[in-house]
Amino acid sequence: MIGRIKGQLIEKKIDSVVIDVHGIGYVVYVTEKTARSLTLDNQSRDISLYSELLVKEDLLQLVGFITQTEKDWFNILRSVQGIGAKVALTILNTLDPKELLRALRMKNELAFSSVSGIGSRMAQRLVVELSGRKDLIVLEDDEIKEVNDESNEQTANIIKRKEIQQDALSALQNLGFKTAEAKSVLDKILVENDFKDASQLVKEALRSLARG
Repeated sequence: MIGRIKGQLIEKKIDSVVIDVHGIGYVVYVTEKTARSLTLDNQSRDISLYSELLVKEDLLQLVGFITQTEKDWFNILRSVQGIGAKVALTILNTLDPKELLRALRMKNELAFSSVSGIGSRMAQRLVVELSGRKDLIVLEDDEIKEVNDESNEQTANIIKRKEIQQDALSALQNLGFKTAEAKSVLDKILVENDFKDASQLVKEALRSLARG
């Protein structure tokens, strides 16, 4: 088992990096958020990631995390039926560990359904299967203990984000774009940007669609 990997960052993509360890380049899959936080500017300095080795019948795959807590959450999320490594990383890219814990303690299904690829049924399953689990206690810190007062603002932001996304999707559909194509573009744009209204999001989506 490879629990941690340390070496020189020699390449990075949107969802993976290559770390050189004594002349061997290891491909490590990460969240887009983690990839953005790593830089090739100073290649003389080693980077270190907590890692999880996934073993499949025909594939060995390393997944990397900035913190041990992120790694713990990755494995907790994968324990839910229907959640694989890719979806778990997508959840962690959208919700940080504190937001995940808050969502579970408040049984906030909407927080999970805000994640690209997570529908209402899967969001419900995540809340049902993970709420109250004893192994989540060790992930709790003082900053999360009082969540009742903080949840209202978070929920309002999530609702507004979903409304803007849905309004933009409807607008693109009315313009003749296929649902799958429009949703894919919107999801990609929303990974890196926030928009105050649907019109701005539609304009950015149209520019992206025009570029192909």
